[in-house]
Amino acid sequence: METNMKNLSIEIGYKLGGILALSTILVYAIDFKLFLNPMFGGFFFIIVVCAGIYSTIQSRKINNGASFKQAFTSYFIAIAVGYLLGNLTTVLVFVIIDPEAAKVLDEEMLIMTKEMLEGFGLSSDMIALSMDEASKKSNFSLSSIAMQYVGNLVFFSLIGLLTSLIFKRDKTEA
Repeated sequence: METNMKNLSIEIGYKLGGILALSTILVYAIDFKLFLNPMFGGFFFIIVVCAGIYSTIQSRKINNGASFKQAFTSYFIAIAVGYLLGNLTTVLVFVIIDPEAAKVLDEEMLIMTKEMLEGFGLSSDMIALSMDEASKKSNFSLSSIAMQYVGNLVFFSLIGLLTSLIFKRDKTEA
């Protein structure tokens, strides 16, 4: 049963990765500046969490119940595989195919950051220091994308812990 659960979670992860990859490619094709829209990030968040919950529920059905460990393992595998495929697509698009788009997005993010810092009422010296530091790194470099993957995996794992507590169920005797 454990192998079936892991295979199912991997399959759900592939599907999640496909959705994330297609979304990334579609948004890039329509207007890559849409990546700056917080609604797009919210869309990814909802899709990823729903896929994790779906994986947990399906694992519970296959095993006629699921312990906390099984529920979390199912959630984590699906998220890790799916998010990895989505990030590989981001690398393909913004590092290999069109690094200029990544530079444009980085510049736009700097402008948005500056406006946000001004809105907080920070002094111009503090803003200049923050902008200087932020301009030294690209959000679309391989190392940044890898760090985002790890950070997001930790974040989604915390959600997975809560999900696993909610959806765990002792195995019922058949």
